[in-house]
Amino acid sequence: MEQEKGHLPATQAPPRLKHGPSKSRLRRGLSRNLPRISRKGWLFFGLGVPAFIYAFLAGIGIVVLSVAKQDLPDPVSLQTYRPPLTTKVFDRNDSLIYEFYVERRDPIPLDSMPVLMVDAFVTVEDKRFYRHWGVSFPDIFRAFLKNIAAGRIVEGGSTITQQLARNMFLTFEKSLMRKIKEAMLAVQLEKMYAKDEILEMYLNQVYFGHGAYGVEAAAQRFFDKHLSELSIDEFCLIAGLTRSPSHYSPYEHPERARIRRDRFINALYEMGKTDKKTRDKQIAAQIKLAPRRLPPDEAPYFVEEIRRYLERKYGSGLIYREGVYIYTTLDLGMQRVANKALETQLLKIESEKNLKVLKADYDTVAFTDESEAPKYLQAALVTMDVHTGEVLALVGGRDYKQSSFDRAVQAKRQPGSSFKPFVYTAAIDNGFTPGDVEFDAPVLVRTGRSLYAPANWDRKFYGPMTLREGLAQSRNLVAVRLTRYVGPEIVVEYAYKMGITSPLKPVLSIGLGTVEVAPIEMATAFCTLANQGYRVEPVFIRRIISRDGEIIEEWFPQQGEQVLSPQTSFLVTSMMQSVINAGTAMGIRRRGFTRVAAGKTGTTDDFTDGWFVGFTPEIACAVWVGFDRKQTIYRGASGGSCAAPIWAAFMKAVTESMPPSTFKMPEGIVTRTICTLTGQLATPDCPRSRTEYFLSGTDPTMYCQYHRLQKLRGGSREQFYRLDRRNAGGFVQSNIVDY
Repeated sequence: MEQEKGHLPATQAPPRLKHGPSKSRLRRGLSRNLPRISRKGWLFFGLGVPAFIYAFLAGIGIVVLSVAKQDLPDPVSLQTYRPPLTTKVFDRNDSLIYEFYVERRDPIPLDSMPVLMVDAFVTVEDKRFYRHWGVSFPDIFRAFLKNIAAGRIVEGGSTITQQLARNMFLTFEKSLMRKIKEAMLAVQLEKMYAKDEILEMYLNQVYFGHGAYGVEAAAQRFFDKHLSELSIDEFCLIAGLTRSPSHYSPYEHPERARIRRDRFINALYEMGKTDKKTRDKQIAAQIKLAPRRLPPDEAPYFVEEIRRYLERKYGSGLIYREGVYIYTTLDLGMQRVANKALETQLLKIESEKNLKVLKADYDTVAFTDESEAPKYLQAALVTMDVHTGEVLALVGGRDYKQSSFDRAVQAKRQPGSSFKPFVYTAAIDNGFTPGDVEFDAPVLVRTGRSLYAPANWDRKFYGPMTLREGLAQSRNLVAVRLTRYVGPEIVVEYAYKMGITSPLKPVLSIGLGTVEVAPIEMATAFCTLANQGYRVEPVFIRRIISRDGEIIEEWFPQQGEQVLSPQTSFLVTSMMQSVINAGTAMGIRRRGFTRVAAGKTGTTDDFTDGWFVGFTPEIACAVWVGFDRKQTIYRGASGGSCAAPIWAAFMKAVTESMPPSTFKMPEGIVTRTICTLTGQLATPDCPRSRTEYFLSGTDPTMYCQYHRLQKLRGGSREQFYRLDRRNAGGFVQSNIVDY
């Protein structure tokens, strides 16, 4: 059967297409299945989706800005902003001795800054500063690309205005929110302040490292100069520090600092501000920095007294924020002499007496707790103007960093015999005279049910002697007898009147210095004697001036209250001169100190404290030597051997340039030549005599009959003199008296 033309057998599959349907046929097939989109639909799709995305992002932006704006600081506060400034402390000659600061800064106006430095800052830090409105998007984009290329942050995009906003109002937290706030504040600042105002604020606020805020503080910190005194290479080095003060620190990384400095030098050249010769010279300049260490703190204990006074009266804000100028009474030259005299003597004692614990053993140790105070030998010294009370020098210890405890002001120690002048002052002011004779002989004093048996430091007795000799030789038994006559209560009264402020108990041993006082109290009280009976108070501050030039506090010299008569003051002072000229402090003369002076040594039981307190007609000085914990300095240690050498070295140095002076003798004082064994007017037969001062009307009128009769009996003066001094046995037996 013939097959029909054009047909295949039913069992034969149709041949497969080699390449499948054509693309046109597929499009036609798809077009039949998909809905047809109009041109308007395509337009909606093309515009609506981006609009939606933009709207979504804008919404997020609005929310973020709203959140950022909620706690955004008000830039208006800059109009009344007073940055924390450095408080400067000066001595009496206007020499800077210390600075208090949290952030060391010294703001100066823009027109006082070197023009080239300002130009360099703007060129390198923010070239578009005078063209942008607070934020520079081109700079941000450029910094972004550079950071991406470097794989790390090598450049910031913040403008000077943004940096000011961050420094003034924000933290240095690295977050998007902080950057948004920074930009918002920068825009507001640009609206409120002129460009030069913003630049001035920035240059006075930016941190340069090592505690220096602002260009002036940086100049002083790194070069010990004012900004106006810097050379081009010096202020370019400073300008380069703002990017990263620690990274470019010239102390830590001098090579980095040099490279950064040279960039600013080149910027000035490229701007046409300097020529090639100048540029090459500045690039070749060596970096010469001020010493890294702070200026020596030569009067730390004095400064601490200033700080405590200010904080107590005005609060810490005045010290650390207000930037006041404090003009003090300190004489820096005297302070340096005091520091040296004290340390020299203590090192000598440590060496010669082989003390077990030396300061050198502690030189690398710092103490955080006063209970762990150093155990080596300590000392204190305080010097005052006798007429005004101005504190001229003060040493509170050997090392402030190891122990800030001020032994000149805060330490209360037994003064020993240096307290005896109060007994003698009370006696002289109540009818006794320097020529009165008292016995240096044993005595027992009944106090209630007990007996008090005072003794002399050398366990010897020298019989009858004048009060002048008793004080000069520091005879305890003379002082005890005198205290009993006058009354301990009266002695306490005079001590308070003259300047002692510590609590005192009116006991019979008070004349031996068994109470506790501070060195500054002793110096104050002895000023009263030197100042003809006028008491002065210790003064540390002469004037305080605010940052605006207003006087906050000012002190004027005052005469003080008259608490002793000039006559009593003169007589006691004259007696105390004998301590130095012929008594327990004669070593002061052997050390070359020849000026007119008066004073008193003091030594406590077991040789634990050594004192010397003395004065010239101009200044008084108290010196104490001992350990913080009561212990023997060394066997035989005394005020004359420990403290007096410090006093002598100090006073000799600080009085060399002063004209000679004497203690003025007031009216009503007369002189008489007396026998020092009887206190009567001397005759040629008296073995010992001297010219003595008396208050008119209290001078002796009878001639000594004792030695005249002795001569008639055939005894020689020398034999009688030796008899007189024999343990007082020729005059008095040991007796018991009631207190």
